[in-house]
Amino acid sequence: MTRTLELFVFRGIKSTSMDDIAQDLGISKKTLYKWFENKDHLMEEMLKTCLCWPLDAEVETGENAVEEFCNTLHNLIQKFIAIHASFFNDLRKYYPSAHNLWQSYKEGTIIQRFRANFNRGIKTGLYRRELDPEVLTQLYISQIEGIFYSDTFQPEQFKRLEIYRLNVKLFASGIVSPAGQKFLPELTP
Repeated sequence: MTRTLELFVFRGIKSTSMDDIAQDLGISKKTLYKWFENKDHLMEEMLKTCLCWPLDAEVETGENAVEEFCNTLHNLIQKFIAIHASFFNDLRKYYPSAHNLWQSYKEGTIIQRFRANFNRGIKTGLYRRELDPEVLTQLYISQIEGIFYSDTFQPEQFKRLEIYRLNVKLFASGIVSPAGQKFLPELTP
């Protein structure tokens, strides 16, 4: 599954055929179809195995909300930075059941994690008290998706990793209270 994800990540889903996958894995196309009835089924299994991992297991620490937010984003960025710009667009357009799986994971894990972090940060006084955790959650998810899904940041012109780091720096700097400032890591683009 990991190698299949690498093919999709670097080439895009639509640009990678079942023939390409079988050839890269050194197996026959017939063998590939023995395990996966079609590319949509392969996409679902690949997402379950490679992309939809539990964030709680990866980031479970005693960190405060500011450090946790920055570390969670660092982990997400490391997972997703190499993904071809067309990956999520292809997923949405051509593989609806796999896209639904991704949406469920995003809603049930990523968004929940951010919402809990923002609530905790406000309650502990590390984030500004006047902020609404639900608005913060939706705002940040839309910023991340804007970087992934839009044509605004063309890879030929912008380095995605720098865009993410700058985005984290600006967002985190805007939500922390004076007490939370000391926990902001040096986030340089």
